[in-house]
Amino acid sequence: MKLFLFDIDGTILRTHNVGRHALEDALAEVVGRPLPTAGVSFSGKTDPQILREILESHGLEEETHDGDFERILDAYMNHMRSVLTPERFELLPGVAELIPRLASMPDVRLGLLTGNVKPMAYFKLEAVGLAQYFPFGAFGSDHAERRRLPALAVERARALTGRTFTGKDVVIIGDTEHDIDCGRGIGACSVGVCTGRFSCEELAAHHPDLLLPDLSDPAPLLALID
Repeated sequence: MKLFLFDIDGTILRTHNVGRHALEDALAEVVGRPLPTAGVSFSGKTDPQILREILESHGLEEETHDGDFERILDAYMNHMRSVLTPERFELLPGVAELIPRLASMPDVRLGLLTGNVKPMAYFKLEAVGLAQYFPFGAFGSDHAERRRLPALAVERARALTGRTFTGKDVVIIGDTEHDIDCGRGIGACSVGVCTGRFSCEELAAHHPDLLLPDLSDPAPLLALID
């Protein structure tokens, strides 16, 4: 049996920088002044890590340790819910067919491994009709460090299914170097998908077990299932 853990942004869907603008609005609302985010990359990071890097880049380290940090995250989620209308979502190639197909297979379990905080992850997936396929996962709200998330997702899969997933039984699918690298500590199989901000050449430099231009052809992923 295989455990497939999917990233969301850049792998399942795109929202075309809505998140960056919503976070800037949330920062201005809570901090009381604009805090530009242009110098901080969002790709492959958890929401708390992104927020911490933005605050520190503006000399606001103290804001990462008090109640303002949580207030900014709450404001960010509120702004995202208000601006993420259906037409802003782009479901990436092959996803609408692949996810239900994998979910229907008796020797596959699906979960999430995403930097989104949990409520935002499911808000996005509900908007594109895919939330029901992901009963568990590990999220940015669990830990700011993405490398901590794979082991947590695996433990939640064990609690839900009664099965222990080890090594290459775990398949992590994402569009950034962080998705490729985060599972190395548990020996997971990494799948890089070139539908985010990084080219196939850039992702190849991180040596994923499998590199795909997109998810429109399910055959390479199905071949991973014993």
